[in-house]
Amino acid sequence: MRIRLLEPAAARRQAEWIVAMEPWRSMGFRAPPLGRWLFRRARAGCVLAAVQQHAILGIVVFQPDFLLGTFIALLAVRPQAAGQGVGRALVERVEQATFTHRRWLYVSSDSKNLAAARFYKKLDFARTARLPDLVCENRVEILWRKKRR
Repeated sequence: MRIRLLEPAAARRQAEWIVAMEPWRSMGFRAPPLGRWLFRRARAGCVLAAVQQHAILGIVVFQPDFLLGTFIALLAVRPQAAGQGVGRALVERVEQATFTHRRWLYVSSDSKNLAAARFYKKLDFARTARLPDLVCENRVEILWRKKRR
């Protein structure tokens, strides 16, 4: 598996499978607007993909220069690649780049996404805040933060 920057057109195409998964499906995400956002973030050099034999297994979208760190805005792994270290590899790549110059790495997850909570705890993120109505009305996001060692 290799981690590489994703081209804008390829990033846009990832929206289709992402919106079919939880929590994005239940939050009402739609492929066209998500695809446009992924295209813009990739054009800015902020989308990485985990690739194996030309197949994209997962992506991470990050926002640099966020509260003395970097914010992971989206992390998605294809269901067939779950549990194979894809998400960890993507987060670790963003972590490496962040901690060379910044103090913190942030991510948020839907409070109902218990698998995400377990995943971020395993990676030494600490729960920092509850953010009601941040992404969707009547949904709570959990803000997670990891400190440079």
